[in-house]
Amino acid sequence: MKPLCIDLCCGSGGWTAGFMAEDYDVIGFDIEPLAAYPAQLVLQDVRTLIGSQFARATVIVASPPCEQFSRHAMPWTRKRNPPEPDLTIVEACWRIAREAGVPMIVENVRAAQAWLGTARAHVGPFYLWGDVPAILPVVIPERKKESFGSKQRLERARVPLELARYIARTFRPESKENAA
Repeated sequence: MKPLCIDLCCGSGGWTAGFMAEDYDVIGFDIEPLAAYPAQLVLQDVRTLIGSQFARATVIVASPPCEQFSRHAMPWTRKRNPPEPDLTIVEACWRIAREAGVPMIVENVRAAQAWLGTARAHVGPFYLWGDVPAILPVVIPERKKESFGSKQRLERARVPLELARYIARTFRPESKENAA
């Protein structure tokens, strides 16, 4: 049986692509269908999920929406005193992992540290919280001309394949047995 990865707030599947490349089964959860999503997609708000249903999973990954955190990092927005970010999605991701008893990695932007605490690590602009391996690969995301169109935003937010594959290998059940 293949190891199982649960990808919360899966978007276009950056985490998913890496885990699938490492021979995991992946089930993604999001509220929007994206045609390019490469695995089984369940359209459901993560705040309504019960974590115990994922007890068989090897690992849970999540990339909650970053827009509210990013907005606070922009000086022209801070001057207008935007409302505090809604943390209910992030809190739901942590609750799900706790209920499942499964390791969890949350990815978001640097500005999220003001609400989520100091990240355990970061790879380029991808900040990681949770059960992050002590050593991470050096991944230099390709930087393209900044654009705020929806397609470009999705590409910019996508977890790099090399990072996702590395995390997948780290949590692979054989990897843990061989390390002992």
